[in-house]
Amino acid sequence: MIHNLQQFLTLVFSLLLLVACGDKESENKSVKKEIYITTSKVILANFEDKETAIGSVEGIIDPTVSAEISGKVIKLYARTGSVVVKGDLLAEIDEKNYKYELSLASAEVRRLKTRLANQEKTYERNQKLVEKKFISSNALDDILTKKNETFEELEVALSKKDIAQSSFEKTKVYAPISGRIEKQIPSIGDFLKIGDPVFQVINNKKLRAHIPFPEKLASKLKAGTPITLKTPTSPHEIFTKIAELKPKLMSDSRSIDVIADIENQLNWQPGASVKGTIVFSTRQGLAVPEQSVVLRPAGQVVYVINGNKVEQRTIEMGINQNGIVEIISGLEQTEIVALDGAGYLTDQTIVNISAQ
Repeated sequence: MIHNLQQFLTLVFSLLLLVACGDKESENKSVKKEIYITTSKVILANFEDKETAIGSVEGIIDPTVSAEISGKVIKLYARTGSVVVKGDLLAEIDEKNYKYELSLASAEVRRLKTRLANQEKTYERNQKLVEKKFISSNALDDILTKKNETFEELEVALSKKDIAQSSFEKTKVYAPISGRIEKQIPSIGDFLKIGDPVFQVINNKKLRAHIPFPEKLASKLKAGTPITLKTPTSPHEIFTKIAELKPKLMSDSRSIDVIADIENQLNWQPGASVKGTIVFSTRQGLAVPEQSVVLRPAGQVVYVINGNKVEQRTIEMGINQNGIVEIISGLEQTEIVALDGAGYLTDQTIVNISAQ
């Protein structure tokens, strides 16, 4: 009997121990359910319906200076990167042959002028003899014909001299615009043919931005729409307007080529990237920090503070901008939502608010 009593007491003690452990475990579970969070008020904020795209800058004034005559390069006065002013001497081509051609053409002009002057005098003398009837008028007609022929030959010779003069002057290559030498192509001693490139000069006083915007914006985009441009080569944004839209979509990206002109921006460089931003409209609406919005099976939700618990609220989102999200429906301005820790919450979770 004593043995049975000992077994009974042992069983009672074990049951009491299990009950105590169960209560402790329940207490621990209740502690674990309390989650520490921070909160944020629902605020009013201004939202911009805008679109941003990345494009490139093109130089409108970037002529390639080419050789207008054939010859060997004997001098170079500019190099890649040199700053030049319109009219600066850039290079010289061997002028020897062109100088000879100019001398020959000039000599031919002088010869024909001399002959024409003599024929003028002969014609005047014979005209007086005809008036006195010392010679026939047929002889005068022959002199007049020769004089006219010489005059025509002189006109041809003068044209040839002008061509020779022009070719001689083209042995010197001048800068067509003010700017910077982007590329020096020949070296001293290279032989150039007519049309061979010599220098490429760029001028960034007038540039053009090409920015591909998505085709979905075709109905919104039009010439004259304000656009903000930013490039890595300049610390300043510029505000301009869309100059034109290419009428055809870019086949490789299915986008619209938006063109905007850039003037008198010395820090902007042809070939650089450019970010274009177009603001279509501005509106005011309710907003919460983006980390307050959590994706759940019900959709996008936030957790509204209700005493020491939270209420799960399904919302409709609008624009996400600068770390805040526009709330179209589902919240009131007077409400407070969970911020840090929102991702660990469920409906009716007990919370401990650390800070707002």
